[in-house]
Amino acid sequence: MEPSRGIAAAPNESPAGSEREALLRVAAAAAGAADLEEVLEVAAEEARAAIGAASLSVSRWERDAAALRTIINVGDLGPGEERYPANEVHPLSEYRAAERLVLEGQPYFNSVDAQTIDEVSMRRLRRLGKESEVGVPILVEGEAWGEVYATTAPGEPRFRSEDVRFLETVAGQLAVAIGRAELFSRVSRLAYEDSLTGLANRRALEERLNRAVARADGRGTALSVLLCDVDELKAINDAHGHDAGDRALRRVAEALVAAAAERPGNLVGRLSGDEFCVVMEGATLEQARALANATFANLEQDEGPSLLLSCGAAALGRGVDDLAELMRAADAALYRAKRHGGGQVFTAGSRASDLAPRPERRTMRRTTEERVREAVNELTERFSDDLKQEGPLERIEAVAVALSEALNTAAWAISFAPDGGETIHTVSTADDRDKRLEGLHLGLDNEVYPVAEYPATAQLLECGEGGFVTRVSDESADRAERALLELLGRTGVLACAAADNEVTWLLELYADQRTAPLEEAFVEAALLVRAAIPPRSPRKSAALRQRWARQVQLSNVLGARLSDQTSQEGMAQATVEELHGAMGAHATALVRLDDDGLLEMVAGAGAFGLPELRDFKMPAERGLVGRCLRERRVVLAPDVLREPDYSPAPGSADVCSELDAPVLVDGKPWGALSLQSTRAGAFDEGDAHMLRAAAHQLSAGLRLATLHERLERAQRGTAEALRAALDARAAATAEEGPTSLVQRCDAVGRRLCMEEDQLAALRHAATLHDIGELGVPEAILNKPGPLTDEERPAIERHPLIGEGILSPLEFLADAVPLVRAAHERWDGSGYPDGLTGEEIPLGARILFACDAYESMTAKRPYRAALAREEAVAELRRVAGTQLDPSVVEALVETLSGAA
Repeated sequence: MEPSRGIAAAPNESPAGSEREALLRVAAAAAGAADLEEVLEVAAEEARAAIGAASLSVSRWERDAAALRTIINVGDLGPGEERYPANEVHPLSEYRAAERLVLEGQPYFNSVDAQTIDEVSMRRLRRLGKESEVGVPILVEGEAWGEVYATTAPGEPRFRSEDVRFLETVAGQLAVAIGRAELFSRVSRLAYEDSLTGLANRRALEERLNRAVARADGRGTALSVLLCDVDELKAINDAHGHDAGDRALRRVAEALVAAAAERPGNLVGRLSGDEFCVVMEGATLEQARALANATFANLEQDEGPSLLLSCGAAALGRGVDDLAELMRAADAALYRAKRHGGGQVFTAGSRASDLAPRPERRTMRRTTEERVREAVNELTERFSDDLKQEGPLERIEAVAVALSEALNTAAWAISFAPDGGETIHTVSTADDRDKRLEGLHLGLDNEVYPVAEYPATAQLLECGEGGFVTRVSDESADRAERALLELLGRTGVLACAAADNEVTWLLELYADQRTAPLEEAFVEAALLVRAAIPPRSPRKSAALRQRWARQVQLSNVLGARLSDQTSQEGMAQATVEELHGAMGAHATALVRLDDDGLLEMVAGAGAFGLPELRDFKMPAERGLVGRCLRERRVVLAPDVLREPDYSPAPGSADVCSELDAPVLVDGKPWGALSLQSTRAGAFDEGDAHMLRAAAHQLSAGLRLATLHERLERAQRGTAEALRAALDARAAATAEEGPTSLVQRCDAVGRRLCMEEDQLAALRHAATLHDIGELGVPEAILNKPGPLTDEERPAIERHPLIGEGILSPLEFLADAVPLVRAAHERWDGSGYPDGLTGEEIPLGARILFACDAYESMTAKRPYRAALAREEAVAELRRVAGTQLDPSVVEALVETLSGAA
C-alpha cells in the first residue's frame, strides 16, 4: 500500500531538491541582471552540479560569423578548454546539431556509442575525454541567443530527458536575465527597473505585456497574468515605519522571483506601491494558481514577520480578448481574494461579473459561513447554466476549487470507484501547501488503491451519497483514515460521494492548522458534489469508464491466455498479441536478457513481428528499454527525440513515442515489454498503468512457467529412475532402451493431433509402460521359449502391477490408464480388461503399435531383428485385429518420413 491515497505526504525535502535549489539561486542571480557574466557563471556552476555533469558551457550565437562563441566553461575541462576563453569559437557549418539548435530551437544529445552520432560530434567527445553531450537553446523572446552545453564523464550516468528539461529551465532563466540586461543596455536602466526591488517596473511590464499579447494572438499560444497585492501593508508602515514596509516589499519580490523560477519565460514586475504582476507566456490559469501558492509557501518559509498576499489570475480566451480585458479580469479576481479575507488566490473566468470594474476596497473579513454560501450560490448558478457543457469531473473540480478557497484547505483529491469494483482510482489532485503538487494535476488511472483498506470510505461509496469528517485527533474515528492523515501531515479530511451511472465519485478535502473548520461546510459540500452529477454522464466519466473497462478486459483476457500456457515462449507470444491489440501500438515486443547480457527478441507484433527481426539482439544497457531495466520502472517517452537514451531499433525509423516496462521474475530483471508508436504523445499515464499491470501478470506467469519446468525436470527424473530400475532388472531384453519408443510415440501422437497434455501423458506411459514387470519372476520374464498356460497369467498381471506402482505419483495420473491398457488389442483379445476398438485409450493404442514395431526390429537372444520393411508388412497384416488401423497408418507415415 502506498503511503497516500491521491495526495502525496508532505516531505522534508522534495526528491528534486537539489535542482529546485539550484533554480532558485539562478533566479536570484537573474533577478538583478546587472552583471550578465556573473549570472552566467552562477547558472553554469549551479546547473552542472544539479545534474551531475562533468562540464558545462554557455555560448552566444554570433549571427554575422555564423558561429557559437563560448563565454564560460565550468567543471572538468578538456584539453584546450579555459574557464573564460578568449577565442573559443564553434562554426555552425561544422556542427550540424548546433546549427539545428539555433535555427530551429531544438535541443540535441549524443553519446560516443550512439548509432546516430555524427563524425564531428564523436571526435569532439573523444577529444574532450567525455562520453555524452547535450545542448539546449537559450531563447530570448522566442529568438535563439545561444546555447547551454553539458557533458558527462566516462562511466558516469548519461543524461536523461529530465536533465534536458532542467537545462531548458535554466536556459529560460538565463533568457530572462539576458533580455533584461539587453533591454537596460538599449535604454536607460532606470527607465525600466524598479529601484526598490530590482524588478521590472510598470513601463517594462506594459511593453512586455503588449508584445506577449501580440505573440499569443499571432501564434495561438496561452498567456496568463497574475496580480498580487500585499495585505495590510499600510498597517506595517504605520506600526513599524516605512523601512519595514520597504523590507516587506523586497521579501515579496524575492518570493515571487523564486516561485517564477520554476517555469522559463515568466517576468516578475512591480506595478505600483504594494501591487506586483507576473507575466506568464504559454501558461494556463492552473499554472498561475501554482505560482501564487508557491509564493505563499516561500513567504512562510523565510525568517521575517508574517506576510500575506492576495492574488488574482486571468488568462486570454473565453471572452478575454485583449490586454485591457485581461488586466480587468485579473484585477477582479484579485479583489475577490481580498474580499474573502486575503492570503489566497482567485482565478477569473469570462463571465461579466468577473469583468466588472473593481469597486472600492473593503477591509471587512468574510466569515467561513459567508464564503461557503457564496461558493454555493456561484456553483448553483454555474451548474444550472452549464449542464450540457461539462462532465462530472469538471464539475466536481469546480466544487473542489471553490470549497478549497472558502475553507483554505491544504489539499484535495477526486477519485472514482467502479460499481461492483474493489478499487479507488484517483484522477485529479491539488495541493496548496506542497510546491511539488500545487495547482491542478489531471490524468486517468493515475493511482489505484484497494477500497477495503479504508472501511469508512468503503461504506460511503456503498451508500453512493453523503459524506463524513474525520479528525486525526478523534480516537473513535476510522483507524485507516486517521493513519492516512498522519502520513500526509494533515489534521482532518472531509469526504463526500455521489453515484453516477456505473461509477461513484469521491471528493476529499484535506485540512491543516490553517484550514477553517471542515464541519462548517459539511452539508454544503455533500449537496454540491451531488449537484455536480448531471442527469446523464458525459465525456469525462465515459472516458474513465472506457479506460477502466479496457484495462479490466485486457487483464481478464491476458490472464486467461496465460493460464492456458505452460511454456515461456507461449506466454510471451500471448502477452505481445494481447497488448498490441489493446494498446493500438505501431510495434510491440518482448525482449529477454540472455546469458551474454544481450537483449534478444522473444515475441513481436506489428513492425516488430517481421521475420528478419527474430534474431535481433542489442546490448542490455542501450536505449529506453535499457533504462527501464536499470531503473526497474516504467519509462514513458511521449517524444523519443527528446530522450538522450533513445536508440532506434531496426524497423523503428518512424517511431515518435515509446513506452517500456521491466519484467521481473523473482525480483531480478528477466526482460522488458516495449510499445512504440509513430504518433507523438501516443501513450499517457493510463497506458503506463496498463502496461505495468500486464508486465506484473506476465512476471507471475513466467514464474509459474519456471516452476513448471523445474517440476517437469523432477518428474522426468523420477520416471527415468523408475525406468532405470526396470532396465537394470531386464537388461538382457532392453537392447535399445525407452528413448526411441518415447520419441516414436510422440511423433505418432502429434500426427494424430493429440493435445500437449495428452502427449505428455503418452511420453510418461511410453517410458514406464512395462514397470509392472518388476513384479514378474525373472525365470518367467526371461524365458527364451513360449510361456505355458500356468506362466501366462503372471505376465498378463504386469499392467495391473504397473498401475499399482505408479498410482501414488500424482503427476502420472493421466499416464496410469495408458499403462494399464498398453497391451489391449483392437479386437478385444488383449489384457487385462479385454477392451475393444475405441474403448482403448488412443494413447494406449499408439503405445501398443509403437512397442510392437520396436520389439520386431530389436534383436533378441532367441531371434534376429526384422528389417523395417518386414516389420511394416507385419503391422499392416495385424491392423484391424490386434492394432488400430488409423494408428498403424500414422506410424507407417512417421517411419516413411524418418527413412
